[in-house]
Order: sequence, then C-alpha cells, then structure tokens
Amino acid sequence: MRPYTVGMATPATVYLDHAAATPLDPDVAAAIAEAQAVAHANPSSQHALGRAARRLLEDARDRIVAILGGRVSGIHRDRLVFTSGASEANQLAILGMAAGAVGPGEIWWSRRDHPSSVNAALAVGRQGWRLCELDLDAHEGTAAAALVSARATTETHGPRIASLTLGCGQTGSLEDMELLAGIVSRPSGRGKTLLHVDATQAAGFMPIEFQTSPAATLTLAPHKFAGPRGIGGLLVRSGVPIEPVQAGTQEQGLRGGTEAVPLAVGFARAMELAAADRDQVARRVGDLRDRLEARLLAAARGAGIPAVAIAAGGARCPHICTVAFPGLDRQTLAMAADLAGVCLATGTACASGSSEPAPAIVAMGLPPDVVRSAVRLSVGRTTTDTEIDQAVERLAPLLRR
Repeated sequence: MRPYTVGMATPATVYLDHAAATPLDPDVAAAIAEAQAVAHANPSSQHALGRAARRLLEDARDRIVAILGGRVSGIHRDRLVFTSGASEANQLAILGMAAGAVGPGEIWWSRRDHPSSVNAALAVGRQGWRLCELDLDAHEGTAAAALVSARATTETHGPRIASLTLGCGQTGSLEDMELLAGIVSRPSGRGKTLLHVDATQAAGFMPIEFQTSPAATLTLAPHKFAGPRGIGGLLVRSGVPIEPVQAGTQEQGLRGGTEAVPLAVGFARAMELAAADRDQVARRVGDLRDRLEARLLAAARGAGIPAVAIAAGGARCPHICTVAFPGLDRQTLAMAADLAGVCLATGTACASGSSEPAPAIVAMGLPPDVVRSAVRLSVGRTTTDTEIDQAVERLAPLLRR
C-alpha cells in the first residue's frame, strides 16, 4: 500500500466521505502534469503534436481496458468511451442502448441506482418503453435476485435493458453478478437482456473481468479511487448496439467534444495504482470500516439509541457503512458532525442538496425512524487508525446529546 498525505485538509478534520470523492494520488497528479506538458494539442489534429496527443490518449484507453479484463485488440475489441464522468457514462449506456434497439421494449432499474441511471431509465420510459422497477431485498438492499425473478415471469418479444449498480453508493451493498449469467446476452439476442452495470463505487476495491461478466456496458470514474475529477468511462462490449446521446466525431462517434488527454492519462495511472495493491487496501479499508461501524453502534447503545447498520447482512463495498440512529435527524447529525470536525454524508453527493432520504433505504422498506436517521460514512486508503479514533470520540458526545 502506498500511503500519501492530504494537502488541503486541516489536521483537525476527519474526512469520512470517500464514497463521494477521494484525494488525488501524487503519482496520478505527476502523470497528469507530465501529459499536459507534452500533449497539450488536440488529439484530433493531424499534425505531429496532435498525433502525439492521440498516442497518449489511445495508450491510456488500452491500459484501462486491459485492467478491466476487456479485449484490447482484434475485430471484436471492446470500446472504452471517455466521458465527463460516471453520470454521463450511465446516461450514454442506457439511452444509447435504447436508441440502438429495434423498437421499444422493457427497461428494469431500481432505487439503488445513481440518479443519472434512474433519470435515464425514466427518459427511456417516456419514449414508449415499459418501466419495470425492481424491488430491493430488505436485508441486503440488492436487486439482482429480483431481476432474475422478474425476468423468469415476464415474457416479451421486444428488447430488454436492465440497469444494476455493482456497489451501491447509498448503502455499500454489493450485487451478485453470477446470478445474472443466464438472463443476459453478449451482445443482444432475442429473449435476452442487455445489462448495464454501474461499477463506479466498486472498481477501486474489487477486480473486474469484463469478458466473463454479464455486463454489456460498464461505468466507472477515477475520482472514486484517487484519480482526477472531470472524466469517466463507459466500457462497451463488442457488438452491443449503442447510439450517441451527444453526437460528435470524437470517441468512435459516440461523443462530441475534444478529449481531455491529461485526465485520460491520470485515469489510467489511477487504475493501475488501484489494481497494484487492491487486495491489501481492500482488507485494510474494510477493517477500518468495520472498526468505525462497531464503535459507533456501541456508542449509540451507550446513549440509549437502537442504532442499526443498514445492509450489513450481505456483501458490501469495503469502504462504505450506512448507520441509522433512530430518534435523531440525519441532517442535524451531519451538521453537528461537521461542526465537530467530521465529514460524513446523508446520502450520495449528487443528491446532497436534497432533503429527502436516500431512495435505496426507502425502497428497502425499513421503518420510518430508521430511514429518517441514516447517515453514510466512508473511508479510503488515506484514512488512518487515528482518524477512526478521533471520529468516534467526536461523534459519541453528539449521540449522547
């Protein structure tokens, strides 16, 4: 594991919101700076500097695809489309596959999906597709089993698209992708389902083998694993029909706009660094998460609060825990924690301005006092044992008050 320090955070602040964004790794920052120095030209330009920028861009693309277990050569090579982030990638996958399908069909989605995926699914519904919302397991907060069950009892001759989130950003729960092997196709076949997988939260902590996975498309973004903001990627399996959402000549015709070569280089470097010590970091981060969760639950019990860790009954991303403190208001607790020097969240960062509870927690059918009091805490590779101790020391008095 490669420890590094956070330059902008003050020593008094304990950052427990790594699921929203992570500090930039210095090695990644160096790779971005080096690329910026030599690849400032437009990679679509035909002159020497443009060609140099193009080589860096395509090299970064191939490195990322290889780490994700995709095909990087041959007529059946998989495509990685660089986007502005995971939100654009989710929308390109869902809207693009729907546009590439023959006629309207069915689209499955769930409340554990990121708002960008949910909004894309709803947009497809407005185009005449049948919307099928998947129920979430009450204990694990997952949707894969519901998709298998729904697929077994639903017959249609039209196209099918399903959106699943590998690691839920609201609860940390992990989907079992092996359950889906029998209902998806690579690429689309009659009576089969094209599966879009949002792997944004999970990609930095678990290996992804795209070729053997059930996914037709897969989203990720490097700011979740010490990479740059402002760039994401959509991995598209060879042969999957997909149309552009933002038409242009860049990114194999699936996106318009000049590619950000330095960010793509930083993306590739972050992916390599995450893969290099992934197992070690995942174990350490998981231990920190479990220690934080256990101590907070104990502190709550000491304060007479029947706290509960949501989705703790199943597999979870190692860095996320969502804890409910019945009797407390989640927003009031988050503000009090901020004043005490602890950064945590009341939901996903993309919905942080909303006063509504996390949709996945609502969809799990949990008691209202649990839903109203749930906050998310997430650790990362820069989190220390000392910070866990400091966080509990600062949060425990808030629970007692």
